[in-house]
Amino acid sequence: MSENRLSTILQGIRILDCTRNIAGPVATMLAAEMGAEVIKVEPPGGDEMRTWPPFIDGESAYFVSCNRGKRSIAIDFKSDEGGKLFRRLLASADVMVENYRPGTLEKMGIGFDNLKDAHPRLVWISVTGYGRSGPRAGAPAYDSMIQAYTGIMGVTGEPDRAPVRSGGSPIDIATAYLAWGAIMTGVHTVAKTGRGVLLEVSLMESGLGFMHAYLQGALANLTLPGRMGSETMGMYPMGAFETRNGEYCLVQVSNDHQWRRFCSLLGATELAGDARFASNPLRVKNRDALRPLVQAYLKARTAREWERDCLAAGVPVSHVRGVNDVARDEQVIARRMVKPMRLASGREIPTWGVPVKMDGEFAAAALAVPGVDQHRGEILEELGRIEAQGRKA
Repeated sequence: MSENRLSTILQGIRILDCTRNIAGPVATMLAAEMGAEVIKVEPPGGDEMRTWPPFIDGESAYFVSCNRGKRSIAIDFKSDEGGKLFRRLLASADVMVENYRPGTLEKMGIGFDNLKDAHPRLVWISVTGYGRSGPRAGAPAYDSMIQAYTGIMGVTGEPDRAPVRSGGSPIDIATAYLAWGAIMTGVHTVAKTGRGVLLEVSLMESGLGFMHAYLQGALANLTLPGRMGSETMGMYPMGAFETRNGEYCLVQVSNDHQWRRFCSLLGATELAGDARFASNPLRVKNRDALRPLVQAYLKARTAREWERDCLAAGVPVSHVRGVNDVARDEQVIARRMVKPMRLASGREIPTWGVPVKMDGEFAAAALAVPGVDQHRGEILEELGRIEAQGRKA
């Protein structure tokens, strides 16, 4: 399969992207990489994420990372003219993706319940904070808030310090992947049944997935540990250990075979023969005794040396990298997770690649990030031609 074919999987599918921030925009960006035509509908002044530092040539690194491959038009939904224009665009679309609080669009007469009968083949993707129902349905939500709400922060951090949020935006990105899957599911459903569908994803429900074993334990009324730093409740050794040069390596010994190989690499024959550490449940139980012993061995070499030798022996160990290290990592580059893109100014810069490959092929075309309302003229002209030919829905 060629890159051209990979990039045309969703060719002919028109998506209205009425989302802001991270989760929704990443989902539609992935669809754009697969060939969908994505029209980013922004409020006057643009997506609020455009104002988040740091900036690249005046453009937010956040916005740039989430919005390539789209065209932009600004619409004020609250105005009569804006509402009419939105309806015209919706009539030409196959998929609508929005992340408004439940009921917000309905109050303006342009929500799913208002429009579903007029557009029976439309795929509507609703991305919310807590879901479209329940007592928190209308509450504001961001990645960090959901980390706090779903218990992720409650188990993240050192035991004697305040809870901390996970770095990056894991809940947003997990929700984006679910929303991207929902787009694909919806398109398939219409192709198979001829009927449109409303598909929901939420940050909260994505966040609960991160807590799988903890949540299962709580549902079964088990006694669960609190914050454990870089360790986890299910296996040991597991955690970040300091090495000779002051850097850290993450060790995850998941089973007894790995434990024996790990002890052999350390030269720790006494650990391999110690009855306290003979099985994973025993190592978990006696972690406080085992931790300083492992740490003493790992201080003898650098993190990169341990990573090299442990991986060669099939023991999961990684040097704890900084982001600058990751951007230049040979595995990341080999998997084409760095690819070119163009800013609205026309300047080409590297960006993160597409985490989906098909038959070993990669989406590598340099897609562009739109400026606010940059494509209004061509979108309106195109809309007029579509309307002259007959509406899709």
